[in-house]
Amino acid sequence: MKKMVLYRNNYIGPEILGHLLVFEDLPSGGSKLIFDCKTLELEWKNNARNVSCVPSGFYNLNYEFSNKFNRSLWELKGVPGRSEAKIHVANYYTQIQGCIAVGDMHTKINSDGFLDVRNSANTLSRLHNIMSSQSKSTIRIVGKT
Repeated sequence: MKKMVLYRNNYIGPEILGHLLVFEDLPSGGSKLIFDCKTLELEWKNNARNVSCVPSGFYNLNYEFSNKFNRSLWELKGVPGRSEAKIHVANYYTQIQGCIAVGDMHTKINSDGFLDVRNSANTLSRLHNIMSSQSKSTIRIVGKT
């Protein structure tokens, strides 16, 4: 089984930068890293819907169709007081509403003074390809909230 871990490590104004890692369980025990990318989330605002990142913790993930995005995405399940928390394409913190954006690099793309994620669509496609053998997984989010 493949599992995700998100490490939040930079808390900069209205956003949180991090790293998403995917590990695959080994038959002999343990696991190995098979994918990594950068993440972008909104700052912590007491888990308020649409304006806050989700709390750190352990969540189930389902790969399911999103009407809003008109495609299948990984959705975090069991987030207290929240629903529809997805891993999706976005480059700027202003494009996310409590979800997780992925990209291949943290860099400044626009002129707002904050770091963004680059190549989000390609990175999400790579994540979906790595995870394509399963429709359920887990994510552990590590870092302060």
